[in-house]
Amino acid sequence: MRMICYRKPLCSAQDTEILDRASHKMHLTRKLLLWDVLLFALLGIAGPLLHDAAELPIPLIRFIAPINESIWEHLKLLFFPAAFIGILRRLVTGRLQHGILTTFAEGIVLSMLLMVTAFYTYSGVIGSISLIVDIALFYLCSLFLTIYVHRRSGRQKKSSLSGLFILLLLAGCFFYFTLYPPDLAIFRDFSQPLQ
Repeated sequence: MRMICYRKPLCSAQDTEILDRASHKMHLTRKLLLWDVLLFALLGIAGPLLHDAAELPIPLIRFIAPINESIWEHLKLLFFPAAFIGILRRLVTGRLQHGILTTFAEGIVLSMLLMVTAFYTYSGVIGSISLIVDIALFYLCSLFLTIYVHRRSGRQKKSSLSGLFILLLLAGCFFYFTLYPPDLAIFRDFSQPLQ
């Protein structure tokens, strides 16, 4: 009796396709991780640079940089660099990350809520504000935003159009309230004594 021995190829076409998909996914994950590192780095650098930028002799800079020491104005330090990198990321990655602006908008809103809540919580507990705690809070919120975008960036179900609308609405609020701040606690300038 003669035995017939069938040799399987080392990699079938289906195996090769699976390996190619896995390699592509790993390559994509590395690229997205670079975007996340860029987001955190830009927030960490641009935020502090924007803090005193309103004193520059550029008239329009006051709309994106804090003009006083209110918590509302300090939200600009987080919002504008994050919105910039979100729009840039959408333009560069295109269809690859269809709803990335919506993810950014959600993350920015949650980060700003975290910043406001944590600020009023700690300042209420200790009875004063601390520059060191404020700086740590800014970096904590930046890290939260980066982690949020990283975890959600591959799961966009919505288009970027709703995210763009939210970002434009928030930018409009920052522009308007820079000129006409209402008499609310969030707009109170902490460098001025209470009246």
